[in-house]
Amino acid sequence: MKKYIISAISIFIIAGCGGGGSTTDKSPQCTYKPSQKTFNISENDQIVKISKTSDSKITLNVNSPKDIYIVVTSRCNNQKISISSPNATSDISQNSKILTTNLNPKPAKTPQKVLDFRKNVSKLLHNDKVNKKYKIVKLSNVASNVNEGDSFTFCTEMDSNYNCTQKVDATAKKVVKNISTKQGDKNLVVWVENDEYNDGGILSTGSITQSMVDKLADTFLQNSDNNGYDDDIYDWDTNIYGSEWGSDASSINRNLIANSNTINILIYNMHKNGLAGYFWSKDNFKKSKIPASNEKIMFYINSQLYAKDEKETFTTLAHEFQHMIHFYRRTINNITDNTWFDEMMSETTEDLLATKLKYHGPRNVDYNDGSAGDSGNSGGRYPNFNRYNYLPLTNWGNSVIDYSKVSSFGTFLLRNYGGAKVLHDMMYSKSSNEQAVLDATGESSFETLLNKWAEAVILSDNPDLDDTKPRYNFGDFKETKFDNIIYKLGSINFFNYNPQPSMHSSKTLNKDANLYYKIGNGKLSGKVQINVNIEKGGDVIIIAK
Repeated sequence: MKKYIISAISIFIIAGCGGGGSTTDKSPQCTYKPSQKTFNISENDQIVKISKTSDSKITLNVNSPKDIYIVVTSRCNNQKISISSPNATSDISQNSKILTTNLNPKPAKTPQKVLDFRKNVSKLLHNDKVNKKYKIVKLSNVASNVNEGDSFTFCTEMDSNYNCTQKVDATAKKVVKNISTKQGDKNLVVWVENDEYNDGGILSTGSITQSMVDKLADTFLQNSDNNGYDDDIYDWDTNIYGSEWGSDASSINRNLIANSNTINILIYNMHKNGLAGYFWSKDNFKKSKIPASNEKIMFYINSQLYAKDEKETFTTLAHEFQHMIHFYRRTINNITDNTWFDEMMSETTEDLLATKLKYHGPRNVDYNDGSAGDSGNSGGRYPNFNRYNYLPLTNWGNSVIDYSKVSSFGTFLLRNYGGAKVLHDMMYSKSSNEQAVLDATGESSFETLLNKWAEAVILSDNPDLDDTKPRYNFGDFKETKFDNIIYKLGSINFFNYNPQPSMHSSKTLNKDANLYYKIGNGKLSGKVQINVNIEKGGDVIIIAK
């Protein structure tokens, strides 16, 4: 689920939901031998690497003045790492200078209620599977029986026993039926909390008008054949991930609702400025199992945010839709993903759909501009990634920082491993988390991906790299086509953001974290000595620019 900070953000906030990653060392000993290496540096943007090392003494023979960046990828938890160079002309050991304190980052934090339920939903599903004698009722292609003007009381909060503790009375203000999609005919119902609807009357105080309802409906599931199957969020998300629900769901678990091919969107006042919307899988269950269920495939949208920022609301729907499909395609099929992985896929979906939604997206660059934009950019996801780029990717703390780091990693995967296809392949991997990423990218180890991710960050200020190097920046849009739909990816330069990537000479790191450091200001040449002290073990990457 997603969270939004009115100062400039998303909820998705931006959306999140779910359990976090583990900090347990996967290696029994997690210790590696020290190394001593010499490298000749003769090219711009040259990369050399030492894998699985502890303390390293490195000699570089640099043929012409260059900047030298060192990145250490930690393979172990809670280990001290330090980097030094006795003959560096300039030692940059502090964080990158922050140009201004008036940062306007794109935020995100999932409601705790959604997080808690996501953590327990696998137990609910897989401790009570369908009995072979249970009769399955298949309801495919059933049209919605809701009409505009109908009323419904939604449960929007529940206690630990799944009993409803808060209700909202709403009216169906838009019903779209039998829209042809690649997933079959679909229906959409947009509900608005009664007190939030503004009919234009003298006594109306609500913030949601009928034109807003109509626009949201058209953006999500458009009643138009002008562009075939390439004109709304439903088309763009399901083209990659597949449908959101099916008649087979109740054959997996008797407590799940049948398929009506209908998606519901409830717009109501959440009384929280920082929340844009969310998907809550409690509603996919029958009331007999979860009394607080609304027994609908549905999203919740904050009327307060929609009234202030419609584009953030629309990108929230794209983000939350991935969560909805993720639950159907993976969770109910007993594939248990950690929150970082699920949120990475949703954050990356936002990046992929930004130009289609005509929104600046996580890059915070105009959707018509395929370049990396201007310097001093303090919006979007990446200022927070730059500031906290030493935190482990796979640990989840449900903060804005966590969304920024998984967004950065996901957008790296998009630009280097086949675009939209890599998201499709992760969704349909039989593995979870890191292994699902490896299945989709074809890389042999997760550490290799973390190495290449760090290299791409440091090289992101160069739009002219050759295709042998990991890249974020192509100088313009990079097009990716999947199943006949073209998605456009804008370039990213992390050095254009405020703050720029943080550089640290020492830190205590956990596994799956990168430590970035720079020595020299374009003046290093000749013999350069570098000492990298790694308490247990990691990979050392040297990048000469």
